[in-house]
Amino acid sequence: MAEANDVSGPLERYLSILEVVLASKDGLTVAELCRILDLPKPTVHRLVSALANAKALEVVDEGLKTYRVGVRMSRMLTLGRDENALINFCQVVCNELVNELEETCYVVKLAPQAAYTIAVAVTEQSYRLHVSANSEMPLHAAASSKMLLAYQDEGSRKRYLSGPLEKITPVTKTKVSEVLAEINKAKRDGYATCMGEVDPSTMAYAVPVFSPGGVFYSLGVTGPQFRINKWPKEYLLDRLRASADKLQRMMEMVGN
Repeated sequence: MAEANDVSGPLERYLSILEVVLASKDGLTVAELCRILDLPKPTVHRLVSALANAKALEVVDEGLKTYRVGVRMSRMLTLGRDENALINFCQVVCNELVNELEETCYVVKLAPQAAYTIAVAVTEQSYRLHVSANSEMPLHAAASSKMLLAYQDEGSRKRYLSGPLEKITPVTKTKVSEVLAEINKAKRDGYATCMGEVDPSTMAYAVPVFSPGGVFYSLGVTGPQFRINKWPKEYLLDRLRASADKLQRMMEMVGN
């Protein structure tokens, strides 16, 4: 019978795999895990398959069978994060961005049942719109929410979009198939838009904030359509992406 403090059993091997995959950031192949952990290939195959089935790992490259942290483990990791420090970093990024773009900037977090803002910086022009601190963002209509759903698995997308979708404005999409098509386009393009779908007079752009475990935060800018349109789209996206990269580096400091 194994001793209580035995660290050579199956649980230790599962934890070792998760630990090195987390440390790798970009993921590891079975061959790389074998070399790092000095385990036989059949054993690693069995362990990663079990972890993938439990959504603690996921395959990001079918050709090379590269494994990275899965959605379930990512959500578990967020439970131990210093939320106050993260929100402070989000606010810093929003404050810097609003000074540059002179439009409302915000960070949205994907929770188990909804997406909501955790940091907002408003322009001095006081056009606050529908975005305020701790406001829930429509999962089927807001640019920030669509960007978050773009990086979730198919089952999660369908769960978030289950139930009737509200017709908020005349152009709000309420068919799941149409919303999914827009979400897939956001994934391909690397950004999402909201053109009068939440407020008829406004528009928004949003980009993902990447982390080793997935995308659970997005960064957006919104304002009246006539003001947002004064900026070249690529300029807005460049500024959003640069700020999202900075926020990603900040998040890594608090263990996200």
